[in-house]
Amino acid sequence: MKYTAKYFKDNMPEWKRKKDAFVVQKFYRPLSFYGSSFAANHGISANTVSYFSVIVAIIGCILFLFDSKGLCICGAVLFSVWSWLDCVDGNLARSVRKQPFGEFADSMSSYILVGLMGSAMGIAAYNFGGTLLKPGNAWIILLGALASSADSLMRLIYQKYKNTEKELSEKGVLEIENDLRKDHSKVGSFRVRIEETLGIGGILPLLILLATIFNGLDLVIFYCFVYYGGSAVAVVIILATKAIKKAKLKY
Repeated sequence: MKYTAKYFKDNMPEWKRKKDAFVVQKFYRPLSFYGSSFAANHGISANTVSYFSVIVAIIGCILFLFDSKGLCICGAVLFSVWSWLDCVDGNLARSVRKQPFGEFADSMSSYILVGLMGSAMGIAAYNFGGTLLKPGNAWIILLGALASSADSLMRLIYQKYKNTEKELSEKGVLEIENDLRKDHSKVGSFRVRIEETLGIGGILPLLILLATIFNGLDLVIFYCFVYYGGSAVAVVIILATKAIKKAKLKY
């Protein structure tokens, strides 16, 4: 079978069209149909694309560590390439063939990128300064590291909660709560829209590219610190509250 870009466009499920952030809908997703066509016709699997995107993410972050504006811009471009690849592997998984550990490969890629990019951008902002800060301000490195750490912390806490919830459900203590992110009927919910629009799978790669070109990385780091830090605090409060309430109900 010959896979075309039109094939992937026509097989795009409606729930995914609604879930995609605006910048993804208008830029990354249309271009990804051509990448998916090439990959499918050359026997490149969705998992292979996901693992390759890990390499792209790491190289992109490394380029921000050099005292070179040109290399930093190349790193920012690679973040947008990562977003494109993120769409490509999803197209392949949905329209050609899913593989075991596909969700793991896809998630690992985004976790690695977000886990490294804050610190990497902080070093670049330290070297070149930004809109608000002059070069040599070490606080921006700390803010970048905290932004990335907050995202990793949030995911660890959430995963521990879900693992505990699963263990208790297997013992018949409680039922597992549905995950809105995996419920296709909830793609229009406010929470899902916020996650898809404001994070690395939405507008952030484009903001990083523009900020790198126009010397405004400090603003993006502040944004990441507020967004990821705020999300981490919200997750901790929400999950701790749920755990306390459920524990009182069952014991």
